[in-house]
Amino acid sequence: MNTLLAASDAIANALRRLAHWSGWLLIVLMCVTCVDVVCRKLGIPIPYTVLQEMEWHLHTAIFSLWMGFNYVLNAHPRVDSYTERLPSRTRAWIELAGCVLLALPYVATVFWYGMDFVATAYDLQEGSDSAVGIPYRWIIKWVMVAGFALVIAGIVSVLLRVVVVLWGARDAEEVGLRIGHSASEV
Repeated sequence: MNTLLAASDAIANALRRLAHWSGWLLIVLMCVTCVDVVCRKLGIPIPYTVLQEMEWHLHTAIFSLWMGFNYVLNAHPRVDSYTERLPSRTRAWIELAGCVLLALPYVATVFWYGMDFVATAYDLQEGSDSAVGIPYRWIIKWVMVAGFALVIAGIVSVLLRVVVVLWGARDAEEVGLRIGHSASEV
């Protein structure tokens, strides 16, 4: 069981490092947005389309690169009002069923078809509809699909902890399993 916890920790730590690194993209997004606003207000003629597309590309990258870590932190939206009074082992069984029957199949399907989405954009050399927009739209589509791979990693990390709780006879708090209502320190 310690091997499962070590694997879960390794996945969670990798997701944490990636999320913290990608947090710097918020600074880049802030700078791009400020340049866009200031140039518009001052009437400075620059290609605004590029700035606007950079803004939504950065939003997508930040969101995508944080999704897996959010799952590990239990910072994703969920309805816990029905389960908050249940014992932790019962919540672990519900988490196991939700991950195996709902989350993994859904996210894996989106990832699988997302790869075709990226490949098509790459084959067509899809770019902005604007002549002055950002080319190579397949890159941001790849980042979005990679975000789903990170969610799969996050689900696997949580599942490993659930297995330790259910079959290793250890408490959810002891193994760091965050399920149910959570006040996250993100």
